[in-house]
Amino acid sequence: MADSDTKVVAITINKGGVGKTQITRSVGVAAAGAGLAVVILDMDTQQNSTSWRKRRPKEMVLPLVQFTTENDLPETICRLKVGGCDLVLIDTPPGRNTEAPAAVEAADLVLIPCTSETECLEGLPRTARLCRTLGKRGIVVPNFVHPSGKAEDAQIRGVAEGNKLELSPMSLHEFQVHRDGSFHGKTAQELEPNGKASKEINALWEWLSNELHLGTSARVHKRA
Repeated sequence: MADSDTKVVAITINKGGVGKTQITRSVGVAAAGAGLAVVILDMDTQQNSTSWRKRRPKEMVLPLVQFTTENDLPETICRLKVGGCDLVLIDTPPGRNTEAPAAVEAADLVLIPCTSETECLEGLPRTARLCRTLGKRGIVVPNFVHPSGKAEDAQIRGVAEGNKLELSPMSLHEFQVHRDGSFHGKTAQELEPNGKASKEINALWEWLSNELHLGTSARVHKRA
């Protein structure tokens, strides 16, 4: 029988290069650091999350990463729930595809990374419609905002509000440490634990875990 405590989050928008994979990995590492059993499902045929997992130091066991297809997604999530997984993060491919709707349909909550690029802002309504059609809660996370880009942040938030989407209380800024972390199979919070990027990710995770009620319902897994 599937465990109803398992939470599923889809990270999606119909635009590439907006940081879906970066946010997926960062949240996954934060969840693992909180003692949760977390698995990233990589639905992108480029398998960037899968490649990142292979670059990770062997002692960094979590988050696990598994490539899956649209057809296998329901069964895969069911097995993870039965296996006692606390959090499933679905990293979706960009563009118009059938994987993103499948991921949104399976999710309890949808994170929508969005930058100030015109193409991203123009594509936001399509993702908003997808969430509404499937009856899912979609929350925009402003991403790759320039450290001094208050106007960029305001623009993203304005477009999101115009499409009746919720917004995360924090924005993620553009820091080189995210790219450096990826090269080493790590994340910003692992490479620079006390850095600004790390503090932003930790704040995002604290907010997200509260939204998912993971602090009270999840099983905390003791580490050896």
